[in-house]
Amino acid sequence: MVITEEDIMNAKKAYDNREEVADETLATLYAKALTRNSKRFPDIPQKVKYVALKQPSGGFLLEARSTETCSADGRP
Repeated sequence: MVITEEDIMNAKKAYDNREEVADETLATLYAKALTRNSKRFPDIPQKVKYVALKQPSGGFLLEARSTETCSADGRP
């Protein structure tokens, strides 16, 4: 998948506002977009991996995870 500028901005907005993303594929794309482009946003954690965590409601939240808490595939 190609990450567009719109994806990056939507990912930042979803992370900042703690918005749930309904689609797992889109949530994963947003997590990758934040991980690769976090340098552009000094107000969010740097040098971490962003992951999409499944919520009891069925949606996904974007969370920052340090490399010590991530498994090989980027999930906690």
